[in-house]
Amino acid sequence: MQRLGERIKKRREAISLSLSSLGKLVGVSTSLLSQIENGKAFPSVHTLKSIADSLTTSVGALIGENDTIAENPVVKFSDKKLVKQNESGATLYLLSHYSPIQNMETFMIRLEVNGNCEGLTESSRHAQEFCHILNGIAEINLAGKTHLLKQGDSIYFDSKALNAIANVQKGVSDILWVVSPDKQTY
Repeated sequence: MQRLGERIKKRREAISLSLSSLGKLVGVSTSLLSQIENGKAFPSVHTLKSIADSLTTSVGALIGENDTIAENPVVKFSDKKLVKQNESGATLYLLSHYSPIQNMETFMIRLEVNGNCEGLTESSRHAQEFCHILNGIAEINLAGKTHLLKQGDSIYFDSKALNAIANVQKGVSDILWVVSPDKQTY
C-alpha cells in the first residue's frame, strides 16, 4: 500500500495538483486521500480508477506495473519498437520503454531517399521537441522557415512550429527525436 500512495502523491505533485483539488475531482475527502498517500488506507477499485483518471495516468502505472522498467531501463537498438510508417518513406521507432508518467518520449525517425514525415508526427500536440541528425541530411521546416541540418546538427523547437521534415540526400537519414509534452496539457 505504501508504494501505491507514494506513486499517487508523486504524480499529483508532478502535475501541481493539491490534495483538496484531487479530492474534489475524485469525489472523496482530503482526509481519505491523505491516508491513501501515506499507506494507511487502500482505495476501492472504483476510487483508484477515478484517481488515475484525475491524474491523467493509468491504474497500472499507479500500482507499479512499470516498475520493471525502472529495474531494466536499457533498450537495445535491435529491440526498438516500430511505432508507425508512412507511404512517404519514413519510419518512426520508440527508443525507450513506454510509461504514461514519463517526462519525455524518445524516438528515431528513419527517412528513406526522398522520404518525409507527412502524417507521421502529431502537429496538434503541445510539446517541446529536439531533433539531432544521427546520419544523413534533413530539411526541417518550422513556421515556414527551412533549416538544413547535417549529421551532428541539432534543433530545438515548439511542436506547433513544425511543418515538415524531409530527407534531402541520396541515402538514408536517421534522426534522434525527443518530445517533452507540455505539463499544462495534462
